[in-house]
Amino acid sequence: MMLPTLAFAQWRVGVNGGADYNHFSIDKHYQTDYVFKDRWGVTLGVMGQYDVNDWLGIRAELDWTQKNYRHTREVLKNMCYDYTNNYLQLPVMASFGFGGERLRGFCNVGAYGGYWLNSGREGFDTNSFSEIAYNFSENIEFNSNRDQRLDFGLLGGLGLEYRFDSHWAVQAEMRYYYSLVSTQKDYMRVSDPRYNSTLALQAGVWYCF
Repeated sequence: MMLPTLAFAQWRVGVNGGADYNHFSIDKHYQTDYVFKDRWGVTLGVMGQYDVNDWLGIRAELDWTQKNYRHTREVLKNMCYDYTNNYLQLPVMASFGFGGERLRGFCNVGAYGGYWLNSGREGFDTNSFSEIAYNFSENIEFNSNRDQRLDFGLLGGLGLEYRFDSHWAVQAEMRYYYSLVSTQKDYMRVSDPRYNSTLALQAGVWYCF
């Protein structure tokens, strides 16, 4: 009769939020004047964890994460495109804890699957015929032949947890996502892979059963 109670007491649920800094890498081939710059975004999520014992837990999350970047050209100074890309991600990881009862460190290692929800861009450019500058803000329609909306990769994180009550705890974590899937499909004669790698700085609160 005690076994279900003991197992339930090892569960915890929570929410998290923070900022992320995305790096967009691309093989530019002959487009040597193209410049892609890192940009900040937002990450929010819900999380659950089962603590197998004092030092090991199995953790899963459902996160909304932005993977943004900026596109400019060295030759054209009056051009700037800011891309906003929203992803839904499901990270699954092993969480290794160490330290005291109230203040503990932890390390998360695992993998994630994701789905590219939508994309948009804004900025300024110049008409090549009239040489008139203009501003724009628009949504980007996905092309099934070109855009790879499924994502998969590896992750790792380090953080601190403070248990301020028998049922409540707060965490702060620095996490790195490394995508193994190109955002663009191999549909052209010349391969044009494009990858995201994202550093997230996030904080969360847990309710421990």
